[in-house]
Amino acid sequence: MNKIYEIFKQNRKQLSFIYLFMLITELSNLATPFLLGRSIDGLINGTWYWLLLLGVSYFLSTFFNYKRMVYDTKVYTKIYNSIVFRFLKQKDHDASTKIARTDMAHQIVDVLEGYVHYYIATIVTVVGSIGFIYLENWRVGILVSAAFVLILAAVTILYNKIKQAINLKNTHYERKGEAIQTGYDASVLFFKRRRQLEIFESTLQGKNWFLVGSIKNAFLFAAVIMLVLTTKHITIGSVITVYSYVNNFLIALLSVPVAAEMYTRISDILKRIQ
Repeated sequence: MNKIYEIFKQNRKQLSFIYLFMLITELSNLATPFLLGRSIDGLINGTWYWLLLLGVSYFLSTFFNYKRMVYDTKVYTKIYNSIVFRFLKQKDHDASTKIARTDMAHQIVDVLEGYVHYYIATIVTVVGSIGFIYLENWRVGILVSAAFVLILAAVTILYNKIKQAINLKNTHYERKGEAIQTGYDASVLFFKRRRQLEIFESTLQGKNWFLVGSIKNAFLFAAVIMLVLTTKHITIGSVITVYSYVNNFLIALLSVPVAAEMYTRISDILKRIQ
C-alpha cells in the first residue's frame, strides 16, 4: 500500500484537515449514548444539565460534518485527476486496458475518502465504546471483547475466495473495450461472464456478512442479559447507554470484513496501474 501512503504525503495538509473534522465529528457521536443515558436519568430526577450537553454534542457533530463535506470534494477530485494523468502518460497499454484502469483508479480515491473516514469512525467507536462498557460493567466488557476473535475467524474462512473473485473480475473488466469493439456477440459473452463473476463475489460477501452478523446479534443478546443480571441499582439511562455502546462496538467490529475486502481490492488495482 505504499502508493496510498505516497498520495497521502503529497496531499497531507489538505487530507489532515479533512480527517481532523472527521475525528471531531466521531468523538461527538461517541459521546451521544453516554449523554443520552444521563439525560434520561436527569429528566426523571428533574435535571436539565445533561440534556443541554447532549444538544451541544449534536450541534458539533452536524457542524463539523458540514464543514468537511464543503471542502473534501475539491481535494479528492484533484487527487483522482493526478493519478489518472500519470497513468495515461504510459505507452505500453491498449485503449481497453487504459479505460478500465482509469475507472478502477477511482477506487484508490475511495480509500482516502470513504474508507479512511470509515476507519476513523471505527477506531473511535471500538476504543471509546469498549471503554464506556468496562466502566459501566466489566463483565459485559469481557463478554463483548470475545466477539472480536470469532468475527476475525469468520472473515478468515472466506477471505481467500473473495480475493480470488476480485482478481478474476478486475482481469475480466480490462477486456471490456476489446469485447465491445469486436462486436455484439463478443459483448454479450463479456457481460454474461461479468454477471457470473459479480454473482459469485456477492454470494461470498453475503456468506461473510451472515456469519459476522449472526455472531454480532448473539453477543448483543447475551450482553443485555448479563447487564441486567449483574448490575445492582440499574437505571433506565444506564441500560440505554450500555446497550447503545455494546451495539455500536459490535457493529464497528463488522469493519473487519470490510477491511479485508478493501485491502484485497485496492492491492489488486495498484498492481495494475503502477
